[in-house]
Amino acid sequence: MKKLTSLLLILSLVLSLSCIAFATEDAAPAEEVEGLVYTCTFAAEDLAGVTDMNGFVSALALTELNTIVLKEDGTYAYTKLMGYIDENGEAVAMESENGTMFAKICYVYTGTYTQEGDQVVLNVPEECEFSEDWGALVDLGYMKNSEGKASEGDRVVNYEGTDYDPMDNFGSQVYKFVGHDEPVSVTVNEDGTFTYNEVASSDDD
Repeated sequence: MKKLTSLLLILSLVLSLSCIAFATEDAAPAEEVEGLVYTCTFAAEDLAGVTDMNGFVSALALTELNTIVLKEDGTYAYTKLMGYIDENGEAVAMESENGTMFAKICYVYTGTYTQEGDQVVLNVPEECEFSEDWGALVDLGYMKNSEGKASEGDRVVNYEGTDYDPMDNFGSQVYKFVGHDEPVSVTVNEDGTFTYNEVASSDDD
């Protein structure tokens, strides 16, 4: 009953924050980067029902900002950031009259890419550095924080009984562990945004 009451309190906080939790399409990474930068955003309604940990992601009204940096040496840095995203592309705490809410789930994949015109293929990643901070949900015992590197054997244990390979968040557009055996294909746009390309399945042949 105590945990249920706490969760209801979190939901009430989110209701007061939902009007200011947002991500902007032209948000840039906080740090300086060398290379061409493209972004893709998902609003809270876009994430509803399609992510892992969907109940909490939806309840907290989180958004996602995905950023691709294409470097001249043929490598990429592909960041998937979920939380309350500000205009600078940072996950920030959201204040309300009832308290503070915060979440920052960040995955950075690196590897090589190929490009023809506006078509870019991110090859299967060689590394993933990740960190998950679920804020108050950890204090309440609902979620667990994780961080580390795939190359060092670190795993994502964000909920009791879960054990994810951090590489497996690569294959999905949003926060969802579906695998990393296939490249990700996108279209990059002149306005600095990108869109994901649909990949035909073998059933479409």
